Amino acid sequence: MKTALIPIAAAVLLSGCSLTQNNLDNGATSAQKTASANILTAGIDPNLSAEAIAQLCESIVSKANNDFAALETSTGTATLENVAGTFDNIIDDMMPIRHMWYMRSVHPDESIRNAATECTQKQSDFSTQVGLSKGYYERVAAIDTNSLPELEKYMIEESLAGFRRAGVDKDEATREKIRAMQQEITKIGNEFNKNIREDVRYVETSIEHLDGLPQDYLDKHPADENGVITISTDYPDYGPVMTYSHSDELRHKLRVAARSRGYPQNEKLLKSLIEKRHALANLLGFPNHASLSMDDKMIGTPENAQAFLTKVGEALKQPVEKELNVLLTRLQEINPDASEVNVWQATYLTNLIRQEDYALDSKEVREYFQYEKVRDGILGLTEDLFGVEIKPWETATWHEDVESYEIWENGKLLGRFYMDNHPRENKYKHAAHWTLRSGVKNKQIPLSGLAQNFPKGLMEHGQVETFLHEFGHLIHNMFSGTQKWYAITGMSMERDFVEAPSQMLEEWIWDYDTIKTFAVNQEGETIPEELVAKMNRARDFGLATNTATQIFYANLSLNYYSRDPSTFELTPLMMEMQEKFAPYPYVEGTHFYANFGHLNGYSSNYYTYQWSLAIATDMFSRFEKEGMRNKDTAKAYRDLVLGAAGSKPASKFVAEFLGRELNPDAYIKKLQSL
Repeated sequence: MKTALIPIAAAVLLSGCSLTQNNLDNGATSAQKTASANILTAGIDPNLSAEAIAQLCESIVSKANNDFAALETSTGTATLENVAGTFDNIIDDMMPIRHMWYMRSVHPDESIRNAATECTQKQSDFSTQVGLSKGYYERVAAIDTNSLPELEKYMIEESLAGFRRAGVDKDEATREKIRAMQQEITKIGNEFNKNIREDVRYVETSIEHLDGLPQDYLDKHPADENGVITISTDYPDYGPVMTYSHSDELRHKLRVAARSRGYPQNEKLLKSLIEKRHALANLLGFPNHASLSMDDKMIGTPENAQAFLTKVGEALKQPVEKELNVLLTRLQEINPDASEVNVWQATYLTNLIRQEDYALDSKEVREYFQYEKVRDGILGLTEDLFGVEIKPWETATWHEDVESYEIWENGKLLGRFYMDNHPRENKYKHAAHWTLRSGVKNKQIPLSGLAQNFPKGLMEHGQVETFLHEFGHLIHNMFSGTQKWYAITGMSMERDFVEAPSQMLEEWIWDYDTIKTFAVNQEGETIPEELVAKMNRARDFGLATNTATQIFYANLSLNYYSRDPSTFELTPLMMEMQEKFAPYPYVEGTHFYANFGHLNGYSSNYYTYQWSLAIATDMFSRFEKEGMRNKDTAKAYRDLVLGAAGSKPASKFVAEFLGRELNPDAYIKKLQSL
């Protein structure tokens, strides 16, 4: 259900909003305040207690239920304003609790995280109720679309399709069963995510096993009185060890620990999640969950997704074989008896080869990427490319590490955002963007939240790339609030497009003119152009095996949800997919599915990352031709792609930007050439 006439409650990229008026327009001029006076610009109130959250949530959801019941039973001529407009007013009233999807993942107080999780359950229940409301469906269907502009006509048509997909045409008993199943699915998914978030594993080691690690890492990991050093599975600990530690034993132990998080508790939960989603899909007339989930996506069907993944996998065969041979040859110089490369060795060996064959030293590279300078560089790139101003937003936050900013253009406040960018206990462990509020024309500005886990000091170049990727989602939200209806504003287009803008933006972190503006070492020296040239020459080494790993993940996601769950068990099917698609063999003792959070949020649709990367590759071709810092091209991209929001199919607005139809084959050819 992608349109907001049926609210999207649980999507990671489309989650939560806030209406608390704290520190409104702090730091703005009087004229700017006046210009924004009638536009919702609020942020999150982080000081609400768990009890206050529970009471607020109960009050707001109760009012939403009552107001929606009145809408369902309303009579008279159905119009866009008195049906869709009335529903939008209900969504307006729910704004004070929409940010709970974010709070449950980042707030340091367990009681508040739990209260936020309970609140998201109530919101999901309301969303399910709306999607199954025959009365509301009939009111929307009664709107005369003949005289409507194409934009509104498209909105109504997509909304009606979403209703039918949700099961609104079923009898009351079946709709009640669907409602109960949706509630249970949300509850299981919440618990699955919580187990991943809170399960941090540790390995104990000694100083000799950290040989090869940068000095700043060693300084942050001193030995205890017994000479024991503790390393966690959190990314800032995990990544450098896998890249630099000469100890094969330590890398192996840490990999096993990282890929065991969430196990065993998530094994039963995931199987139950898959079973219930499959049963729901059957009830709705689909053969499996993947068919239901892809029905409103660009890809269309699981068969199309499988064909696309197979095509990418075929393109990778020779490049992967070539890379593995290079890695194995280097491994045999360390261990002559080695007959295969394992996944815990891959990053380490890749780094060695980049040093030796490409004269690229990752430790030298990281000296130029200090967190604060990287952050400011990404903000500066956005300002320069899109002609906006980003400045600090003085507002209350839930932790001292949280940074807050606002975006202005020609004296107008465009949007606000939070960045929770450093790791801490019980916080979300990966990197993600939450749309806390979509922008609505003349009504409210966008609000976004990032949750990432970067060190406060030096960053790996890959972490910088991740930062820019997630910031790409944030930019998308900031610039997509161009429509007056919730259903078609913000990031409301097909879900398998939403990664494309972020993936395209990653290209700028390889561009010297961009990097040189913020990549400065402690001596104040700008990163040398030749070093960036080396980075680009070495860039493609490892890309084939890394992409093949993504193809494994996508096939795992697809096959878990495109089959009857009674016909498989999680571990054997995972091992089958790994053997068939992954470049590296299964690591004994690991349970990747238990900590692969996308199996809940993206369910069958992890293919989205490769699909949207194909779109991103094609869109970037225009920037390649016209210039990466070309402001006219950037404006066209902002207006035609980001600004289109969900007002038309993604394939149409991409074609408008490119001046031709989308061609995913450009990505396939790129992979074949590796």
